Amino acid sequence: MYFNGMAKSELKYKNLVVVESPSKAKTINKYLGGDFKVMATVGHVIDLPKSKLGVDVDNNYEPEFETIYGKGKIIKEISKAVPKGGKVYLAMDPDREGEAIAWHLSNVAKLKSPKRVTFHEITEDAIKEAIKNPGDVNENLVEAQKARRVLDRLVGYKLSELIWKKIWYGLSAGRVQSVALRLVVEKEEERDVFKEEEYWEVSVKLKDATESILIAKLATKDGKKYVPKNKEEVDLLEKEIGSSKFLVKDIARKEVKKHAYPPLTTSTMQQSANSILGFTSKRTMGIAQVLYQSGYITYMRTDSVFLSKKSINDIRKLVESKYGKEYISEKPNYYKNRSKNAQEAHEAIRPTDFSLDISQIEKEQGKAAANLYELIWKRAVSSQMSEKRVEALKVTLQPKEPKKPEYIFTMGGEKTLFEGFRKVLGMGKQDDDLQEIDKIKKGDELEKVEFVNDQKFTQPPARYTEASLIKKLEALGIGRPSTYATIISTIQSRGYIEMEGRSMFPTDVGRVVTNFLRDNFKRLVDYEYTAKVEDELDDIALGKKKYVPVIDEEYKDMMKNIKKADKDVNKEDVVILGKSDEKCPECKGEMVVRIGRYGKFLSCSKFPECKGMKELEGEEESLDYEKYFKPEKCPECGSKLVLKRGKYGKFWACETYPKCKGVVPLLLNEKCPECGHHLVERKGRWGKFFTGCSNYPNCKYIKKVKAKKEKEEF
Repeated sequence: MYFNGMAKSELKYKNLVVVESPSKAKTINKYLGGDFKVMATVGHVIDLPKSKLGVDVDNNYEPEFETIYGKGKIIKEISKAVPKGGKVYLAMDPDREGEAIAWHLSNVAKLKSPKRVTFHEITEDAIKEAIKNPGDVNENLVEAQKARRVLDRLVGYKLSELIWKKIWYGLSAGRVQSVALRLVVEKEEERDVFKEEEYWEVSVKLKDATESILIAKLATKDGKKYVPKNKEEVDLLEKEIGSSKFLVKDIARKEVKKHAYPPLTTSTMQQSANSILGFTSKRTMGIAQVLYQSGYITYMRTDSVFLSKKSINDIRKLVESKYGKEYISEKPNYYKNRSKNAQEAHEAIRPTDFSLDISQIEKEQGKAAANLYELIWKRAVSSQMSEKRVEALKVTLQPKEPKKPEYIFTMGGEKTLFEGFRKVLGMGKQDDDLQEIDKIKKGDELEKVEFVNDQKFTQPPARYTEASLIKKLEALGIGRPSTYATIISTIQSRGYIEMEGRSMFPTDVGRVVTNFLRDNFKRLVDYEYTAKVEDELDDIALGKKKYVPVIDEEYKDMMKNIKKADKDVNKEDVVILGKSDEKCPECKGEMVVRIGRYGKFLSCSKFPECKGMKELEGEEESLDYEKYFKPEKCPECGSKLVLKRGKYGKFWACETYPKCKGVVPLLLNEKCPECGHHLVERKGRWGKFFTGCSNYPNCKYIKKVKAKKEKEEF
């Protein structure tokens, strides 16, 4: 057998290393020298078939894996490249999926006694150390990954088949994606039933002896927190206080220490990148993968906040030399892992070289990669820095002549004494200016200038962003950090959710699918149950549970519910949402509100005998015309335009369709500053929404959005 024209016995290298990614192979090859050849599988080599179930449910749920199209050649080349008498190292990513790929390749390529090595960072020292201490493929991890893949296939395949019958073809359901969708739907349901309530923020503008103006906010009434609910209560309060001076009743000062945040994990990296940089989780993981494979950061799929002693020492030396000894924490900071299955041998996401010039990354990988790297660097370095110390000041005031009811007002804020870890991470919430308040003493009298009253209304619960949804999924124990990006991109690509800015809201289709699953598969979309299944998969990885019993229990219970729903649920009860007063344009019969692939519409009640249909009125009335432009007529024939919803969102279409197929995109009222055309909201390559010129490609203007400051603890 020959390889590249050279007999195996004549091969110059003595050892073969196999990784997943060609770029990773290229980086590793630099460090191992001529005795090693590094090759890449380019991801998985075998998988379940796309066109059928691919799981033998009658034979211990054995997966029917097949070689992925195009991978046969790669497997053959790897088999040929095995040096005679040399060693083969399987160096796939250090997670369950990487373990499974290593096991799959070993079997299909018929490798003899291959060794397993893992690189948590692509650096020369880490790679050579791993090669010195190889191990074997962990079959428990392989079984756990097989269980996840098979269970997801069984649930997705069987449940999707039922949804095709009961709603329409092409929809899908999944073990975790359906639960994530339920969260988004239920948040919207909370917003639907929300009733705003009026309240008033009441403050008093005061003047001290030096004529300085201070503002104190209403806090309590007769010792209880008090927020006036209407103008009448505000008027009564003003009348009761009158023109009374205010007395400083108490001044409370205390020093508050704020501890540094832990370094980033997969989950917190996705959350921070979404909140601060505006990256989707999918884009974040793609960039992080490149940074890892290029040797700039440690492995990006981890739920551990552990840092090695060496990296902690490197950080402490860096902080001392760059910022001063006072910025180093007295002792190294250690953080407790939130995930009960986090592996202490794995590290948090951190740079491999803290002294690296970020401009090098920007030059090689682009601005987005540099921004994500900087985020990772700041969280890792600041995690080992000293606490931020602030002085918190609270001044309590009351009308000079107390009487019933007794009103208490307060003012105050914080003053930074020492910025600590915020020197690197950024200041976060800015401190209030305490310069004037500092002068006040207990017993001082302040003259009332005027009341400052502001009418407010309670707001509905905030919709999920990618960051807050990931945080919620992690808190519930649903899914795993490495799966969040796929979960979110799946429910988005299926048309179950749409984005408004960074906020998610469910489409009509998403609501119908969720309602169908809640009504017929309560267990499957239950939060606690889904978390329990994740624990069982973890138990397989730890060798505490076996593959077959776990899959068997879940599959049989699901099939029982599928058979019941197939028998009991009428398709028309799912897709018909109600009756309408409209008459069918074809047969003049009654019409019903029906759900379709792109939302609600009016359909003849005699469907499929009569296929008359109409657009549902109300779409145009609900559009925000302060934001969106309303075109007057069809650009093709001059007829009226109507608002419609398609695969890519709302658009204007000619009312004479299909006779005239004129369309106009949903334009913004805002004009392009460069060419004067209307701006339009678009979706970019990575799923991120942006505002650009509708005259593209003639005009390539893109509206810039200011990055947010980090304001949440992840």
